[in-house]
Amino acid sequence: MTVVTGISGSGKSSLTGQALVSIVSKALGQKEPVEQPDADDNDIPEVAESAEPEGQVVSGLQNIRRLVVVDQKPIGRTPRSNLATYTGLFDQIRQAFAAVPQAKKQKMDAGWFSFNVAKGRCPRCEGVGSIEVELLFLPSVYAPCPECHGARYKPEVLAIMLNGRNIADVLNMSVDEAHEFFADSPNIAHGFDTLRQGGLGYLRLGQPATTLSGGEAQRIKLATELQKKRAGHILYVLDEPTTGLHPADVDRLTRQLRQLVAQGHTVVLAEHDMRLAAQSDWMLDMGPGAGDEGGQIVASGIPADIAKNPASRTGPFLREYL
Repeated sequence: MTVVTGISGSGKSSLTGQALVSIVSKALGQKEPVEQPDADDNDIPEVAESAEPEGQVVSGLQNIRRLVVVDQKPIGRTPRSNLATYTGLFDQIRQAFAAVPQAKKQKMDAGWFSFNVAKGRCPRCEGVGSIEVELLFLPSVYAPCPECHGARYKPEVLAIMLNGRNIADVLNMSVDEAHEFFADSPNIAHGFDTLRQGGLGYLRLGQPATTLSGGEAQRIKLATELQKKRAGHILYVLDEPTTGLHPADVDRLTRQLRQLVAQGHTVVLAEHDMRLAAQSDWMLDMGPGAGDEGGQIVASGIPADIAKNPASRTGPFLREYL
């Protein structure tokens, strides 16, 4: 885990979020160096408009199989996207409901339990659970669907029970509740466990992605990466991931990043938080100033080396955490 530090404007984000991402992705022949989008979110992804940095990777690229950028952007742009759909856990949950004898008897496959497929969802709200009420001179508001009352599904789908709960009940569960409910299904329980380790046990499975904070979205992305256990060496790049996070959440984030490293991957991040920087394996300190006076690596080494380096403005603050 390499942390790039320095005062604001010293070039941290330019080096990691722009130069490193652009040059490595080009070298790998990778067009979109971002995390996998939500399969249930059909919106067109945003396209960044910036000049492409020039440069090349001198060494070490032979070890990297893939580049993934984990940011604080929303995991979905519509109310249909949620924690369960983004992580892929909803696919496994739907398959579990389709395996119920009553569902088999009625020939209901996993598609019946998706609120994005017409055959099982409520026809009135089309699986959203609410309807938009347009007001003449005020912004539109949303009200619970008068037909399904927010359940999202047709009555015959809601009649299918898994251990006494229907699919709507499961979507209303918190991550903590779902982890206990699916304790007998190791694959599903493991996915919820990674979310709980990130401090996200309080989130509801069906909570719209549009209501999640940036920090929550980022930790969901990290948990998704941890549960995938992808083969090959992956380079993860993050730009100031602790922005807006409580110190307790910073500790949880650090543990997740260390787990990625333990799985054999590389993590590079630009960061201001010395709480996280002190736990890195290597540091690059940018400076010496900001703007035209920045853009240089003034110190590099393990955190203890940076703390002792007189050229580093970060050193005095880093020492408090070592």
